[in-house]
Amino acid sequence: MTKPTDEVTVVPFPASETDAEHRRIRESNDRDQQLDRDGKVAPHNRGYDQAADGAAVPLPADVLDE
Repeated sequence: MTKPTDEVTVVPFPASETDAEHRRIRESNDRDQQLDRDGKVAPHNRGYDQAADGAAVPLPADVLDE
């Protein structure tokens, strides 16, 4: 068992996003928001609201449910 000391070393969390990744995410969010304002749904967000609400989303016709 180690003894507590008055010295504390602060270790920052590693950055998981580069500036380029941050910019890509921001641009994607901006596009999604513009589509939403235009009354459209971004393809990668389709079904998200229903899933978040716990509603079952039907499988596409080309997917088999076995």
